[in-house]
Amino acid sequence: MNTEIIRRYGESRLPRYTSYPTAPRFSPSIGAGTYRDWLANIPKSEPVSLYLHVPFCRSMCWYCGCHTTITQKDAPILDYLTVLKQEIRLVAKAIGRRQDVSDIHFGGGTPTIMTPEEFLDLTTTL
Repeated sequence: MNTEIIRRYGESRLPRYTSYPTAPRFSPSIGAGTYRDWLANIPKSEPVSLYLHVPFCRSMCWYCGCHTTITQKDAPILDYLTVLKQEIRLVAKAIGRRQDVSDIHFGGGTPTIMTPEEFLDLTTTL
């Protein structure tokens, strides 16, 4: 372990890395055309890493900095999963081919808010 790295960055106020491109890269000038270009430039020969955000929790963890919605009802979660699966299909259509995936990361919120059946349905869509 390199203790110099820990000393150097351990107490820094570094931004959280939660997406690529990172949030500061997004602006009103980033539209559907830019997004299509990004998808078109995904290398065919390299696997991609996916992040699926499930922005729901049953209760608030006060230490959490994630974008989430507190709900006791299942309807918003089911609605979100329906739209997420639609987006997965749209992205697959835009890419126009099968794409190897090296990693799938689930975040939130609380991804385990999904039932096992909902999780299986979502991963089957992928």
